[in-house]
Amino acid sequence: MSNDPLYLARPIGISSSSNDGNDNTLKARPSAPVEFLVPATRVGLYIYQLLSIAEELAQLKKDDSTQSSSSSAPATTESLIKQLDNLLLSSPPTFIKPTDPTVTRGDPYNNMPPLLGEIAVQQQKQKERKEQSITNVALAPQLFEVGELMGERRQWSRLVQAERAREEASEIRRAMNIYTTNLNFNKNKYVYSGSQEEKKKMIREDRLPSATEVIRSDLDARDLYRNEVQTKLEDARAECLYQKGVGFEDVGELVGLLRETKVALDSWFGFIPDEDIRLALEAVKREEQQNR
Repeated sequence: MSNDPLYLARPIGISSSSNDGNDNTLKARPSAPVEFLVPATRVGLYIYQLLSIAEELAQLKKDDSTQSSSSSAPATTESLIKQLDNLLLSSPPTFIKPTDPTVTRGDPYNNMPPLLGEIAVQQQKQKERKEQSITNVALAPQLFEVGELMGERRQWSRLVQAERAREEASEIRRAMNIYTTNLNFNKNKYVYSGSQEEKKKMIREDRLPSATEVIRSDLDARDLYRNEVQTKLEDARAECLYQKGVGFEDVGELVGLLRETKVALDSWFGFIPDEDIRLALEAVKREEQQNR
């Protein structure tokens, strides 16, 4: 069993139901309106397209090495190489349009002045502890918590500035952040899948996470997969550039990197409701048809 109290906790979304205790509310996954998912969906289709081309090229190279390819294979190979060059190196597509929504980062301190914002957050945490039946926190730790929050706020401001710079350098990162920064979470409740005994034990040990901590853990996991998508795709771009210099002698490494990119991408999309993904795919396909 993991020692991390967050491993059995899952955030939930905001249900349209008026009954916060029903099953639909507890099953609702955090989500954002579909238009916020469209830029990341363009990224997803792009990665799937790259992998398909690279795998087809690898198969043609394999067939050619066994002299079982048809006379049209050289022309097909050149066409696939040109597609890879265009998509990865020369003319990568744009994933974000002027009409798309933007990255939205709400201030966790509600834009309140220093100290007042930290006190407000501390009071919200105290409220969450009370709702989770944690009522034996003394005054001194609460005051110490405000001091910790002041340090966290300074760190949060630095992280936001750094992330904006990274978004400017990578449209793929910004496209995926458009979705995650606009997610709607239930800020008061989450699903805990452990047993009642485990929950009681965590309460006694003051280890039961707050809803804020569960949400943060969920976002950290999404960002981890986003980073993996970006890193692996950059590695694939470098490998493509190298292969271009040697005449695409062996594209096995490129295929492997793109497959790893796809795995990370699928993991990122795994957090998103299936119906939202379907609607976003339909929206992107309509765009493609209109642009033909």
